Amino acid sequence: MKKKKGIFYGAGALILLCALYIGVNFYLDGSEKKENEKKEADKAYMTDLSDVQALSYDNNGQELSFTKKDGVWKYDGDDRFPVKQTKLDSMASTVSKLEALRKLEGADTLSAYGLDKPIRKVEVTSGDGKKSVILLGNGTEDGNYYAVIQGENTPYLISSSLFSETEGGLTDVMALEEFPAIQGTDIKTITISQNGTTSHYVKKELEVKGDQKEEIAWYKDSADSESNKLKDNSPLNVLADSLSGLKVKSCADYKAEDSSLGSYGLDKPVAEITYTYEKNGKEETFHLSIGSKNQDSTTYYTRTEKSSFVNEIDKASVDKCLNVDKQV
Repeated sequence: MKKKKGIFYGAGALILLCALYIGVNFYLDGSEKKENEKKEADKAYMTDLSDVQALSYDNNGQELSFTKKDGVWKYDGDDRFPVKQTKLDSMASTVSKLEALRKLEGADTLSAYGLDKPIRKVEVTSGDGKKSVILLGNGTEDGNYYAVIQGENTPYLISSSLFSETEGGLTDVMALEEFPAIQGTDIKTITISQNGTTSHYVKKELEVKGDQKEEIAWYKDSADSESNKLKDNSPLNVLADSLSGLKVKSCADYKAEDSSLGSYGLDKPVAEITYTYEKNGKEETFHLSIGSKNQDSTTYYTRTEKSSFVNEIDKASVDKCLNVDKQV
């Protein structure tokens, strides 16, 4: 009987502890929620715009303006310009609800903060047509900026976010062409044409036996004959890794016509690189034409097949791919 009573009291104590635990957590959650609500209520915002559809700002005397069309940001100066969507989305998010570090009510005249001659003007339009023009004035020693809504007299102190996001020119909001997101191990064949000769390499997966360490082998020309098998896989593995790591450094022309390719040495490329790769169970082909070097010889002009982009890639990265024949 005593044992049953002990079990009963123990169960009751456990229930009480659970209830107490739930109650404490409920209280803490409620307190945290109230604290967060108070913090939010204490914040000051310069703007409160939903669904930003247009944004413009001046940069060194050049006004850059963008409009969202069918959910995609477009540069008003040229619909074909490749806008970096994440960059404009970030700007739109910043200006839609621009938080102020401090609202300077009863402050000096706007000229005291450099807002009579602003260093930057940012105009934003929401989906319902509401517009706000934000003027940025002097910067502070700790990196913040004074700002005001055009037509109002109360200045604010804001962080450097808006200034930094609108600091660059048009090239800073350009989306660069991206090459296949692969690893060297995904590449199956490689063909390089240069100086009037073409080299073709094929990777073959081997059936691992016993203590055999190599799982793949590279062949020159074809894998049909073992006499074509390379003694050392290293140069081709390095080449495959180098090809998968090629990245566009900058874009020289995003709407190049065939008639303009000669100025980049792409009417008669110095080299052509083609590789096939497997991704998600599907085999794809990538082709890259290598043109002349840029003015300071630090990059090559390049073009992917049927693309209107003329890109620049670091010379060292391209040379590493073109010099494989010397190592095989």
